Amino acid sequence: MEHLLYFFKDLKQVGAIAPSSKFLAKDLVSQLKKRLTNDECAPLKILEIGAGTGPLTKQIIKHLRPKDQLDIVEIHKKFFQIVKTKYRQKNVQAYHSDILHFDPNYQYDFIFSSLPYENMPEEVSREIWEKKLNLCSPEAYISYFKYVKFRDFKSDFEEKVVEKYGQNEKIVFLNLPPAKVYTLEVNNGNTVASDSVNVA
Repeated sequence: MEHLLYFFKDLKQVGAIAPSSKFLAKDLVSQLKKRLTNDECAPLKILEIGAGTGPLTKQIIKHLRPKDQLDIVEIHKKFFQIVKTKYRQKNVQAYHSDILHFDPNYQYDFIFSSLPYENMPEEVSREIWEKKLNLCSPEAYISYFKYVKFRDFKSDFEEKVVEKYGQNEKIVFLNLPPAKVYTLEVNNGNTVASDSVNVA
């Protein structure tokens, strides 16, 4: 009920009437889980944008190794307080920030996001996508979801990013509302520039 109240209070920051289900969260981390089955996998830097009350965070942490690093960026003050209080360990750091103002001095191997792109102006959506791309390490994965009640892409830029880097898509019906999970493999060998995505 608390999440529902926040949904009506702030539609731009809260994208759903309920937290993401454990089924959706498990599908979002499937590529991370696969990567970590490799015993030679080096320590990973992981970013979660828009954690909400932390259902996806919980799944990420289940697979986190002591030398991996998870950064959480949450713009909503109450949700930030929830995840900061709930997940206290040395290799997890929560930031109360707008992702566009978040400037770490390193890049990420995995970026997860639970952002309500359909509630945003298209130019803001593009800025966030450009930010995410530039936060990617040379061989990174981006995992995120969209609710199936919306048309596939409101933003042309987002559509072009998915066309270029899309690796896998899956619809998760056991979520309220049902959602489609997108997994993108961003592999350019260098920092990804936004102009590398050709948008007419």
